[in-house]
Amino acid sequence: MTEKAAINVRVNQETKQNAEKVLNKLGIPMSVAIDMYLRQIALTRGIPFNLSSKKRKNKSDHDTAMMVAEATAQYEIVKSNWEDKLAELTPDWMNMNKITKEELEARLAKHAQEMDNGNYISAKEAFQKLDKEFRLSK
Repeated sequence: MTEKAAINVRVNQETKQNAEKVLNKLGIPMSVAIDMYLRQIALTRGIPFNLSSKKRKNKSDHDTAMMVAEATAQYEIVKSNWEDKLAELTPDWMNMNKITKEELEARLAKHAQEMDNGNYISAKEAFQKLDKEFRLSK
């Protein structure tokens, strides 16, 4: 899983509110929009819009809609690829969408009984085994 990084940014409150209105209509959280922006910078190796000092005509609603649609589509592709990969790597027994409530309760009861019987290892031992099996240490 990719490690997340926090960003703390101060922006003009009106700008933030206006952006939130647009993002809410699109159903895109602010954090996802910022992530999409940063990904575009990394992908294009630059700011993903013109920074010319020349006066520009305002973009038409159509141009703006097309830019938003493209960004949303790129986000959906990345999200879909990530979800597909996660589903591919997740065993059925761990997928809560593929287990009934009764199966879950039975598993929990079984594991609780195993713990009561002393059939468990410490977290430290578990991590040592994982480290050894997957060569996590450098």
